[in-house]
Parts: sequence; C-alpha cells; structure tokens
Amino acid sequence: MGRRTIHIFNPGHEFALAENKSYVTLPRAAQQLQNDLAFLPALWAKADDFVLVNHAHYAQIPSDLHPYVKCSNFITPSEISSLPLDNVQFEPWGWDKPLRQQLILSLSEKSERLLPSEDALDVLRKMSSRQWAARYLLPTIVMQNDNLVGWAHAFDHVQDVLTVMDNASQNPPYQFVLKAPWSSSGRGLRYVDVHGEGITEHLKGWIKNVIRRQGCVMLEPFYQKVCDFGMEFYAHSNSDISYMGLSLFNTKNGIYTGNCLASEREKIKLLTKHVGVECLETIRQQIQSVMRIQLHGNYVGPFGVDMMALPDGKIHPCVELNLRRTMGHVALNISKKIAEPGMMRILFQSGHYVLHITHDDKVHLL
Repeated sequence: MGRRTIHIFNPGHEFALAENKSYVTLPRAAQQLQNDLAFLPALWAKADDFVLVNHAHYAQIPSDLHPYVKCSNFITPSEISSLPLDNVQFEPWGWDKPLRQQLILSLSEKSERLLPSEDALDVLRKMSSRQWAARYLLPTIVMQNDNLVGWAHAFDHVQDVLTVMDNASQNPPYQFVLKAPWSSSGRGLRYVDVHGEGITEHLKGWIKNVIRRQGCVMLEPFYQKVCDFGMEFYAHSNSDISYMGLSLFNTKNGIYTGNCLASEREKIKLLTKHVGVECLETIRQQIQSVMRIQLHGNYVGPFGVDMMALPDGKIHPCVELNLRRTMGHVALNISKKIAEPGMMRILFQSGHYVLHITHDDKVHLL
C-alpha cells in the first residue's frame, strides 16, 4: 500500500502568511469557510486517504456532492496521533506556520519530521508574495511575446509610490492597483484613478500601514479585462512541473465567485475567442521553465497562476501566483467526473458557505 495522505482545507492560508506568526486568529469569515467546506478535500482525495476537520460535526459531505467523492474518511486533530504515522503524509490547501503549529500539537515530537521546517516555511512565504512573482516570474513571461503585458513594482517608502502615481497625471497609465504583498483574493487591494478621486489621505494611511506590517506595497497598472483565467500545475520532488489544465473563473470586485466545469477542449475553445492558442502555449512553457528551477528543493505540491485576457488579444500572464492548491484545481478534478459542462460556485446561503454545482449546455462565463 502506498502512503496515505491527510488532506486539510485551510482557506485562511493567505491571512496566515501575512501575519507570519505561529498563532493567529482567523477572521470570522475565514473560520466559517474552513468549517463549512472542511469536507472539500474529499473531492480529490483517494479512497483510503483522510480529511482533517476541526470537529466531528463538520465530518459530512453534502448529499448532492456524493457522486464526485471517493474518500469518506474524516479525522479530527485529537485522532491523528492514533494513526500509524510512518506511512502518512500531510497535504494542506497551503503550508503556513499556524498550520504547522496546529499539527505539532496533535503529533508526537518524533513525528515533526512529517512537517516542513520553520526555515522551509519562511522560504515558501517569501515565494508566495506578490513581490517575488513580480520579480522572478512576470517579467520573464512578458518578454516572450508582444501580446503579453504587465508589470508590478514593490515600494518600501510611501513617497516613492505617491511620486509614481503623481507623474501619471500627465502620462498613462492613469489607473493603478495597489496590493499588499500577502492577502487573500479581493482583499488587500486598492484601486486608484489619478483623474478621479486621486490619492486621498485615507489611501496614504492604508499604504503606510501595509508597508509597516508587510515591508512594502505593490503598485501595478489597472487593466480593463475581457475575462479571468488561470493555469494549474503540480510541482514534483524531482523538479518536474506537470501542467494540469486551464481554469476559467469569475470574480466580483477581485473576489472569487465560481469556476467553469468543462473539458480542456471546451475551455480552449472559449478562451481562444479572445487570445491566441500559441500565446497560451508560450506562457505555459515559460512558467514550467522558471518554476522547475525555483521550486526544486523548496516546494512539492499544486500551484496556479491567475491571468487576464485583455482587449486586442493581449494577456496579463501573471496577475497572481498561488503557491498552494486553488479552486481551479478543484474544478479540474470535478470536470473529469461530469458528462456535460457546468459551473462550480461558492455561495453563502442561510448563514453558511456551500459548494454549488450546476450543469448547463452552455457555460455562460466568457
């Protein structure tokens, strides 16, 4: 028998990265999302794997999702130590210090070898920052093709950020996006129109606070997009980077709302209404080339790169690097188990988060 995996859904991962502490209190919404969708790894786990939940109360799979699930083995933190850990590995949504600390409390000291070290997590945190992607990944992709665009710069002084935006009043771009180096989707972002509301005192205070807490703030142009999409990968221990597939998804105000469920052929057909297939292949190859070197010895597991299709066939090839599992990976897994296209959405209904899957002949996404 191969190694059995204990899967963990910890959607407060980016918040934990931003805090950079072993003990954090997640925002209420993140805590509820983690508990309401604790079963989520059962969608991709193998039949003899385990899914870790905070309490037995959350060890249940909604009946409408049963057709997509093979694993129904749930385990709580207090039960981990009862397993034969010599044949177990952990696979969370994303690795961070609070998760490591939580697992240490559930394991014997000898079993800490199953977990990444503090130093390893420091490296992962650095590589998970928007600053790292802006320096090591985005520029190397953009230089490959004239239809690829995008830049992002890190600033550790407020006045430097303000100077760049002030100068934009005479020269485009006139609109910008400010981002914290670490934040979950849709949060830690501020949009600036220098010909509109401009640079307010409130915005200056926000910039100062981000720099104080996280060391710098990211500045990049605002792009009018046609649609959001991404590419999903898996980094292996031998340095190989497997391409898993495309992710076509929706966002509202930068916050994830849903994913297209379809075959790769159908997704490519939808996406190439707006961008060239050769350009997509160039992006995929370049990401694999860069990350094969950068991740070797540093990270094994799933990751994804979010992108934007822009007018005139152009692409922003690295809006976000997610050095963790993504909803795109979840959609890819479910897409293998359905006969017709559909949508996967996270909804908030009757005070709880739910994963909702619908099927339709036509996917109204792009």
